[in-house]
Amino acid sequence: MARVLEIAAIAGDGIGREVLPVAQRIVQQAAARHDVEVRWEEFPWGVQHYRQHGQVVPKDFLERLRGKDAIFVGALGWPQELPDYVTLAPLIQIRQHFDQYVCLRPVRLWPGVKCPLADKQPGAIDFLVIRENSEGEYVDAGGHLAPGSPRDTAIQIAVHTRRGVQRILEFGFQMAQRRRKRLVVVSKSNAQRYAYGLWDQVAQEVAGRFPQVQWQRQLADVAVMNLVRCPEQLDVVVASNLFGDLLTDLGGLIGGGLGL
Repeated sequence: MARVLEIAAIAGDGIGREVLPVAQRIVQQAAARHDVEVRWEEFPWGVQHYRQHGQVVPKDFLERLRGKDAIFVGALGWPQELPDYVTLAPLIQIRQHFDQYVCLRPVRLWPGVKCPLADKQPGAIDFLVIRENSEGEYVDAGGHLAPGSPRDTAIQIAVHTRRGVQRILEFGFQMAQRRRKRLVVVSKSNAQRYAYGLWDQVAQEVAGRFPQVQWQRQLADVAVMNLVRCPEQLDVVVASNLFGDLLTDLGGLIGGGLGL
């Protein structure tokens, strides 16, 4: 008997409505190879839903997603009509409500795909970027004082907990141990000593439980440089929410594009 997977499909906005149906076809092909039946439920949420109902998603959207085996999202956002922080808010709620703390992005250069970096051969680039996905700079903490006035002041607070940092680092070390046993932990403790001082400390503690893994700490700007300079040397990269957001997109481009 085939295994059944219940998957929520949210095409979202713009190009999301073009890419999601194609991606669903790929999922269907993969499922058929492994005797899996996929049952899709389409949710027409996003800017179009906002036009009709005055909100990007219904109030009970989290309950309607609960119980699904996966949530398959195309793209969210249409800044000509709504600020991105409005359209993106439900995605952040999904991540935090369901505790989806790992964003795992493989970067691999496939045969037949052109890499924007010169002289890179298929198979030479093969690494993972692991992004903490539930806290850090994407926690909606802060405020806006006197907007539009000469006293206009914005405060954005990043939240880094020992629990959140430790579990994403443990995941990174575990993945490195399964692969080529090399890990880069991305930090910025030279400028943000409290948050990334914690990252540095916890990384040192977790590393003690994985003696086979060769690891190093790299400042975020160095990590960005090395993704372009020597991606062949990378195996697993672990980063906070904001740094990971930037590095995963850069990695996706190196592999031929985010769609891959």
